[in-house]
Amino acid sequence: MDRMLYTAMSGAQRSLAAQDVASHNLANLSTTGFREMLTLSRAVDVQGEGLATRVSSQLTTAGASMAQGTIQTTDRSLDVALDGPGMLAVQGANGEELYTRNGALQIDADGVLTSGGLPVMGDGGPIELPLNAIVHISADGSVSARSAADAPDTMVLQAQLKLVNPEAIPGSPALVRGEDGYFRQPPTAAGEAAPPLAADPLVRVVSGALESSNVSATDAMVAMINNARSFEMQMKSIDTAERMAERGNSLLGTD
Repeated sequence: MDRMLYTAMSGAQRSLAAQDVASHNLANLSTTGFREMLTLSRAVDVQGEGLATRVSSQLTTAGASMAQGTIQTTDRSLDVALDGPGMLAVQGANGEELYTRNGALQIDADGVLTSGGLPVMGDGGPIELPLNAIVHISADGSVSARSAADAPDTMVLQAQLKLVNPEAIPGSPALVRGEDGYFRQPPTAAGEAAPPLAADPLVRVVSGALESSNVSATDAMVAMINNARSFEMQMKSIDTAERMAERGNSLLGTD
């Protein structure tokens, strides 16, 4: 069987996988703080007898684009947008520290500050605030609160958002996005869980604003069209290889 079948099949699989990524990016066009998924294709020689005249295509996830999204004013006191590099630290269900750009914060029934339903981390752990308090978050991530009956100048410092910036740490590996959409540190070379990142005092936030997804709708749509055309071309190549094989067998008088 001609290796053309295998190369065309790998190309079709790559196109389908790339289409899934483009669709995922497009679906998260309006997700607060979403980072665009990036892909990378690489050529792999088809192993076998004879000369290396065929290669297959494999798609790998190259990571995420950390380009700044558009900052949109909301005037909501619990909304924060990260201005420049950096991420918010949150606590996962199993206690591990996760990282996100989603600054649409909420206060749950227990007074815990959350992002996407997960507790937001401060210097000493999850941040807890007085219920029904008026909250103000400063550019450096300091969280102050007062009761509705108190004067505006009676804000009391409650906590400090844990803001991290792995890009500022020399030799720090790139964060890995999990299936839950949150970023985390990759395991160490020994396979152990990596320690939490240290807070970076240089990270800044914009209060009363949210950062939009950094996905370009136009680029995502163009990618989907290109992937569909690529898949169609690979399927035509498979059909051509099959017809050539059938023609060759008929000339040789074999089934």
